[in-house]
Amino acid sequence: MLAFNALQSVQQALPKYRSSALGRPGRTEEAEAEARRAYKTEQGRRWYKHNPNGADAVAAATKAADAARERTAEYLLATRLEQLREQTAVRTEQAAAATWAARLTELAARPLDGEPAGTVIA
Repeated sequence: MLAFNALQSVQQALPKYRSSALGRPGRTEEAEAEARRAYKTEQGRRWYKHNPNGADAVAAATKAADAARERTAEYLLATRLEQLREQTAVRTEQAAAATWAARLTELAARPLDGEPAGTVIA
């Protein structure tokens, strides 16, 4: 019963998180330009030529614009996530590039705190 309730909670929260994640990419200039193109294309369809500003034409054009904006936002989000993954992979490779032997040799060459640098003559 608990697992079912958890699944239901996740399914109910999913649309909210999805719209939140697509919110910023959906407001970019690229997404707005794509929405405008889809809107004009839909209004120019053959069956709306006689009344491009009618209720049916406007509703269809608005639906097409929203769908285009969402597709563009999904694409932009996927592209940004891929860039972040690549940056993370590069940083991980750079951090893992130095071997422990090289790092320990470098650390061993540094003086310890409170210890005078230089040679000690006994």
